[in-house]
Amino acid sequence: MHLLVLANIGNSDLIADSRRLQRPRADGEAAWQTFEQHTFETPIIEPCVRWIIGRNGRIDRLILFYTDQPATPETLKPDRSGVSLRDKDTLWYARIIERLLRERFGDRIGHLECQAIRRIDGRNINPSIYDEAFDAYAGLVAPLVDAQTTCYVLMAGGIPACNTALQLNAISAFGDRCRVVYQPEGGQPYDLRVGDQVLNVFRRATAIDALERLDFATALPLVRQVADGAVAALVAYAHYRECFDFERAQTTLSHGIRQASGELRSFFANLEHDLDPLMLRSDMGALLRELVANATITFRNGRYADFLGRLFRFQEAALRFIIETKLGLPTDMSKERREVNLPEYRRRIDADSGLKAWLDARTIDGTPLRYDTPNIPTLQAMLDYLIDPASVKPDDAPYLPKDERGRLTGVKQRLDKITSLSQLRNQSVIAHGFAGVSRERLAEVYGGDPDALIADLREIVKLLGLSAQESPFEQIAGIAIEQLRHLT
Repeated sequence: MHLLVLANIGNSDLIADSRRLQRPRADGEAAWQTFEQHTFETPIIEPCVRWIIGRNGRIDRLILFYTDQPATPETLKPDRSGVSLRDKDTLWYARIIERLLRERFGDRIGHLECQAIRRIDGRNINPSIYDEAFDAYAGLVAPLVDAQTTCYVLMAGGIPACNTALQLNAISAFGDRCRVVYQPEGGQPYDLRVGDQVLNVFRRATAIDALERLDFATALPLVRQVADGAVAALVAYAHYRECFDFERAQTTLSHGIRQASGELRSFFANLEHDLDPLMLRSDMGALLRELVANATITFRNGRYADFLGRLFRFQEAALRFIIETKLGLPTDMSKERREVNLPEYRRRIDADSGLKAWLDARTIDGTPLRYDTPNIPTLQAMLDYLIDPASVKPDDAPYLPKDERGRLTGVKQRLDKITSLSQLRNQSVIAHGFAGVSRERLAEVYGGDPDALIADLREIVKLLGLSAQESPFEQIAGIAIEQLRHLT
């Protein structure tokens, strides 16, 4: 592991002959020129360096950051004490301290250097202005980062804006491998928790941003680092549920209930039976609502190939829901149900002469429709039959009243628009090709604003008479965000 130490040089970092210099730039240069004639003290940096070496054996690299402002009307303007900003520059302090550290610590410091506080392109900054200092340190710190380096930041000397900028950029760059050391006046150096605190602020803000997009995969590892087990379990539940890993979601929910309390426990309890119809595949309406909520997440996060997968699964589920509820035909041909459902499916078609004649007359590109199993073209043909005003049951009663035929016509129109995306789906990675899927391509093929896709899915659910429910993912994200914002 490589050990790096970063320190800002401030006006209080050097004492010469038991006194502080009034004009660090001019007086520091004079002291440098007559170095051997003085007795120097470094009351802040030297104790910190000794403390770090005492715990690590040596320092591989130490960088002293100093100010060196150009001569301008602003930097030359004296304050009430007659001292200008340029008078306070610490470039000569840095050189003196560099030499002192070399003499006092020898090979226990591997590489020691001084760097001016400037932007990466060499432009000067006002070191007292926070955003300018932040820009400068972003460029100074970034080249120092590698996976094998642990960074110590010394926080006692230097200008407040520069100390803040150095600290934030180092913590951002090195993460958990950044430690902040403080030297109180007259005391001993010690570690500050500020590194962990700042990281947790970053993590919490990033987690909240991800949750606002319903991006549970991104939020989960961050929430696990900053929140208690119950909040992390809630986000994990949403992540596994979004991935259709219902068993793991259910297990995570059980763990969360045991860790939660108060209103959060009540919310967990309300979720407890949400997955039952999905795991048992017993409620096609529940699956449709779940697919809309899930598809919304993939769409919102730009995962458009995944979105197409959900979209066409929704189309099939909607058609199956209609045929099962309006024609009474079983459509589940999974391995567990096929032996029972397939004969029943065929028997009921044979028993309905009107439906059978309709299907017999249906062709696809001149080829008779094969309706021996409930494939998508067959389900679409059956929907067409249902909304035909002439369609009647075997007892000659109308299949559907006029208003219901109107609603199903609206469903059919939207499902047909989904079919227009089938070629795009087939060429993508979720089917048979590697073609990309973009928002622009969806808009081009679907016609108009691609946001209409989500609106159409929700309208289909409404036209099918399924009760509107707030997305469980929206609810979970809202509660998790609320919990994160109240962390102390």
